[in-house]
Amino acid sequence: MATTRRSFVKMAGLGMGATVLAPYHQALAAAGRMVVISNGGDSDAGIGASMTLIDPETLDVLVTLPAPGSLTFPAARWDYTRDIIWGGTREKVVGYSLSTGEEVATVATESSQNYTELTPDGRFVINAARFSDKLYKIDASPDVPNMSRIVEIADHYGGSNPCDMTMLADGKYAFTPDRLGGTVSVFSIDPFERVASLPLEQLGDEALEPFMATVSPRGDKLLVENARGDGSESVIDVSNPLNPVEIARFAQSDGLGVNPLTSEISPDGRWGVVMCRSANSLSIIDMDQVAITGSVALEDESAPLGGTFIPTGERLFVPLPGRDAVAVVSVPDFQVEAMIPVGPRPLGAAYVEAEVPERQGMNIPMGAAFEHGRVFDPNCPDRCCGVV
Repeated sequence: MATTRRSFVKMAGLGMGATVLAPYHQALAAAGRMVVISNGGDSDAGIGASMTLIDPETLDVLVTLPAPGSLTFPAARWDYTRDIIWGGTREKVVGYSLSTGEEVATVATESSQNYTELTPDGRFVINAARFSDKLYKIDASPDVPNMSRIVEIADHYGGSNPCDMTMLADGKYAFTPDRLGGTVSVFSIDPFERVASLPLEQLGDEALEPFMATVSPRGDKLLVENARGDGSESVIDVSNPLNPVEIARFAQSDGLGVNPLTSEISPDGRWGVVMCRSANSLSIIDMDQVAITGSVALEDESAPLGGTFIPTGERLFVPLPGRDAVAVVSVPDFQVEAMIPVGPRPLGAAYVEAEVPERQGMNIPMGAAFEHGRVFDPNCPDRCCGVV
């Protein structure tokens, strides 16, 4: 597959930097399907956090709504029919209601970084609390008092530094890349405990620091991003979750972009997409061949940070905090089908099936940084994972 990029920009009839004035898109409000983009805002411009809702079929912006905060890596998989967007922010796990715009759930942790995923049945949020070496099982019901939300806490080994959370489609096992421990660990959900840890081979004197991970919906393979140097990508066979085995590791000499930050895997398990922040590109992995087969070039200073597939797997939505836009990548040809302007500093994305909220939209610039881009320091655009 060749590296491709289609110079097509979808602006929904607007110029970049345009101000959108609309409570919500009446014609599409009944669609019941949307991609939610969590925007971090622009403090210099006096713009707070927001959520831009996009129709995944027409690619129209439905509305941009005020939000109580932003979520860099929201819990984005498995349970799509919901009003609450879950994620970790600073020292807590939070749930933001789309319909009301309120923070309806707050669970304090002992860690300044928290990484979440929903169980496939939607009953629990599983959280990796990086700096406390613990995992939390949190009740995801909308009407549970905050003090009663913590169902169980599982201790990780000391110094593990679990830095992400990803879960099998059957909900039986979850995986954490352990940044300081240099391992990938497996936790059973019931009982809630660690059942395996795989040490990743360190090459040279520098620690590997595995720090983000995504398991295939097929349950056969796990992608792990390693932070040190220019970054590398591990592929781990997890067909037996109790005995994970690393079967491949990619570097820049294999076609991997610089600074792989996180990844997504298509719903059918065929394609892995690695967001390479410093390279402003996406590296494409054929999960059947276990090989990098191409890349998608993005504009300079795009700083791709995450993404979400729609359930059909035909499109991938990638927030670009450096451009105040979302790249829509068509699958399996992996071309940039559209660039959609959104609120300042788009950080996270999640597909949900819910009614479009009937509340007033925001009067803010959309796509303000598209023409010139934003320049970030060596940290992530929202301190998502420390220096990488």
